[in-house]
Amino acid sequence: MSDSFDNNGLQVATAEELFNLLVVAFQYIYGADANLDQSSPDGQCLNIFAQGGTDIRELLMQIYNSFDPDNCSGKVLDSRCAINNIFRKGGTFTTVPIDVTVDRTVTLDGLDDNYNDPNATGYTIQDGAGNQFILVSTQTLQSGTTRVLFRAKEIGAVQTTLNTITTPVTIVLGVVSVNNPVDATEGVNEETDYQLKVRRRQSVSIGSSGYLNGLLATVLQLDGVTDAALYENYTGSTDANGTPAHCMWLVVEGGSDSEIADAIYRKKSYGCNMRGDISYTITTVSHQQFIAKWDEPTVQNMYVRFNIVPAYPTVVFDLDAIKQYILDAEAFKIGDGAETSTLTTVAQQAIDANGGQGYAVGVMISTDNSNWVEYIPPVVATKLAIANIDITVEGESS
Repeated sequence: MSDSFDNNGLQVATAEELFNLLVVAFQYIYGADANLDQSSPDGQCLNIFAQGGTDIRELLMQIYNSFDPDNCSGKVLDSRCAINNIFRKGGTFTTVPIDVTVDRTVTLDGLDDNYNDPNATGYTIQDGAGNQFILVSTQTLQSGTTRVLFRAKEIGAVQTTLNTITTPVTIVLGVVSVNNPVDATEGVNEETDYQLKVRRRQSVSIGSSGYLNGLLATVLQLDGVTDAALYENYTGSTDANGTPAHCMWLVVEGGSDSEIADAIYRKKSYGCNMRGDISYTITTVSHQQFIAKWDEPTVQNMYVRFNIVPAYPTVVFDLDAIKQYILDAEAFKIGDGAETSTLTTVAQQAIDANGGQGYAVGVMISTDNSNWVEYIPPVVATKLAIANIDITVEGESS
């Protein structure tokens, strides 16, 4: 197939097709009996030329595909989504109160007006895992112990453990010790490419003629909303999910009550009832009381276990890193089920990303950490969350 750009989009030749074209041209010059075996110098030369042509075409295909929001990533995805007035939800910093003990009057530099600058610097401390935290505001401390606020150097969710942030990175004379005796306020990770693509697809239906998709899309773009699902019973009797006749059931994770209620008020069709234990009253422009109702999802803990078969006996696996990779990669939506074939792929990717040299086998899942199955069916208004991952390597459990 020759390279072309038509109504079907960009079409490029494959490596095999390029190699065959080069063979024809080469044999036209040097004769049909020219030795073009893979082991011959001429054959290797043609393969190098074909691979170079393939690389250039793959780059062109990536550029072409980047114009489709569903196929691009990173900063290019941000630009494409901005066309639809949809922007990536940024992450927030984890903050933690720290007890700083000094034996004299000490001034410590903070972030001050540069709080939101990820490259800003200030008095810095860290925990045993290497997570660094920077003083939020410049402080002049008197002899003794003072509790001041620090934020994580990296944006997003940074997990902390009490009494582990004890190591100064910035050395200042007079600082005797630092410690975190109280819980931190964990930040939120920046919206991933996958999450942004899903939200863009749903959000472009805001102006749709049907209220169902329009309401769901409006709710999904609200600040703080991480997931949402909308169910409708348009029949004349209560359905199998317990939703009354001619009623809708909105399930939302996160977000502001007032903004969710406003979205329901603006998008709900007239005469449609609402189901939910959460309610919020809006006073309309005509001074009537509109009571919006919805629910939060029920969280169902899910347990995962599998074995790692080492490629050779002496290999050592970073099980904590493998578990964290799976937790970061496997995000369930409201109403999703789970099955082990996808989790097996994710588990293998986690092993490969942390050194490889092993194989994920025997993946099983459970909702009670007792009865293990290969498939958990979806349940409306319920969101699966991985509570624990148990990994066995050569008979040793972790």
